[in-house]
Amino acid sequence: MAQMVCKQDELQIIVLGYNRSGKTATINTFLGVGSSDQLEGATHSVKREGVVEGRKVNLIDTPGWWKLYSATQTAEHIKRELVLTTSLCPPRPHAFLLVVELDSPFTEIEYTSVVEHCELLGANIWEHTIVLFTKGDLLTDKTIEERIKSKEEKLEWLVGRCGGRYHVFDNKTKCDDQSQVKTLLDKLDELIASDHHRPFEIDHIKLKHIEEAKKADKERGLIYKERILEERQRIKTNGEILSLLDIRMILVGWVLCGKSYAGNIILNWDHFTPGKVTETAKSGQGKVFGRNLTVVDTPGWWKFLPAKYTPTRVKAELRRGVSLCGKYPQAILLTLTVEISFHEERRRMIQEMLEMYLGEDVWRHTIILFTWGHLLKDTTIEEVIESEGKSLQWLVQRCGNRYHVFSEGAQDRRQVEELLEKIEEMVAGNCVFCPSAESCMYTERRHRVEERNDPQTEDAIDIVDREWLRTDKNLIEEVQKQWIAATDAARKQKSNTSRNEPPYLQGEGHSTDIDNYGETSQDNPLHRGTADKPQSEKSDHSLQRQQSDGEMLAFHLKDLLGSEWRRRDFIVKKLVREAVQELKLETSSELDPKELRESTDKVVGWLLKSSGYCSYMSGSQEHLNVDDKDCSD
Repeated sequence: MAQMVCKQDELQIIVLGYNRSGKTATINTFLGVGSSDQLEGATHSVKREGVVEGRKVNLIDTPGWWKLYSATQTAEHIKRELVLTTSLCPPRPHAFLLVVELDSPFTEIEYTSVVEHCELLGANIWEHTIVLFTKGDLLTDKTIEERIKSKEEKLEWLVGRCGGRYHVFDNKTKCDDQSQVKTLLDKLDELIASDHHRPFEIDHIKLKHIEEAKKADKERGLIYKERILEERQRIKTNGEILSLLDIRMILVGWVLCGKSYAGNIILNWDHFTPGKVTETAKSGQGKVFGRNLTVVDTPGWWKFLPAKYTPTRVKAELRRGVSLCGKYPQAILLTLTVEISFHEERRRMIQEMLEMYLGEDVWRHTIILFTWGHLLKDTTIEEVIESEGKSLQWLVQRCGNRYHVFSEGAQDRRQVEELLEKIEEMVAGNCVFCPSAESCMYTERRHRVEERNDPQTEDAIDIVDREWLRTDKNLIEEVQKQWIAATDAARKQKSNTSRNEPPYLQGEGHSTDIDNYGETSQDNPLHRGTADKPQSEKSDHSLQRQQSDGEMLAFHLKDLLGSEWRRRDFIVKKLVREAVQELKLETSSELDPKELRESTDKVVGWLLKSSGYCSYMSGSQEHLNVDDKDCSD
């Protein structure tokens, strides 16, 4: 006998997924509306309401996490907001939709990341979840069932965890075609009917603790902010601040933290090249708010590796960056992003890097520059500092409680003017920053004694650095090839059909994920066997034979560097595919080759800029040369 399905008059549904998984677009399709103002990737939840098939539907758009990142690498304020989404649909949500895109393979790492983040809301979440696959139009060669059963993917694990429940969405379908939405509603009704005796269990004690912690952080943040403002006002009142005609600053931090984009915002023009790995320090000059500015961008160090594994190239360029200021810099801008967790290892690494290569006096001249601030919306940076705990609080206090936030882009020039004012306030209470060579040498000698890097470790560091740079170059070249191929395909299709939108960029091609490099190739020394190893590559031989730090570094390379690279690779490729969808060409079937090349350079520059600072920003760049060695992070 068929089960009687009792339809709810009002549905409460929470939509989950990683950043840029298509949660917002899915909600738009569900509600039958156009694009919304909701910023996908924002660190807050948004409740959206509508009437679908004559029934009221409440959909909660939630903060996403970085694809392939573990829950421990997600900032505390984002995890809190994710858990608190259950309070936006009282008395409890009827169901969860877990959004997964079909435009790339679903790996075991992604599966683990999804499970960790979803279970923050409760271990019983899977009994109430439907996997919602988006970009269903990409299912051309395989059915969804074939994709789920594929040995190359782990979708079967995820669908099995959700009781075999799944649905496929095509968010490109016109709003007036609601057949896929009606089918999803039917599946939701079946799910709710099957477990109506076991509603989703909200852990109210956990929810209360999180709400109290969030409230306490907000209150402490307000007190902290007022204290900082009072101190700044005291300095101004005492007349200690002099307007500086020349300001020299140097940007430092780990890779992919937005140093280059921040430098462009400060100078108000595209001098640096965000999105590309910074190989050498580079300076830029400009006149901003009546001041002559010198801004120096430097190579970033790896975020997930201890300081002793920092490549020699990065160390040397960090020091050279100081000299590029002409005179010594008045300000060191330590760049951090607002949406990544800050653990004790990060704090220790930053301390070691700054003190070892810029001297122990560096803190008197450092301002923390938080990037991606627009993602916070109503959350203040003070709340972020409080919620992340002692490690980040120690760093801020070590910098004399000096910090600043950059939001979306260069449109808000007030944020730059305020940064310059903070630099002048800092200079008023300091002598000029002048790292003593003797001090730096003493500090470095001390750290070297503590680290005791053996020759094999140094060789491994060089190998990893070369692989990082090679992989980055391949990624940039792949981006260019994909965009050129997409523009060519779109132009040909436009000349033959009346279709206004080019097809999705299907397939990933060869992966540029640093995890995959060399697993089947003879070119990667990190995975090469000892039998076919050239005699000159003694470091590789040592890595295979000896139990040394170098061997351990190579052994853990995938976990350590893979986390950093996967984020970069994901963002860039994702932006290429999305840009292809938005590509609009002239109705003529032919484009001037020069115009096509300029268009390609401009879009690729935008893609790289977006990946380097924020995957939701737009911008332009005159020309991009992948062989240019003066590239920026």
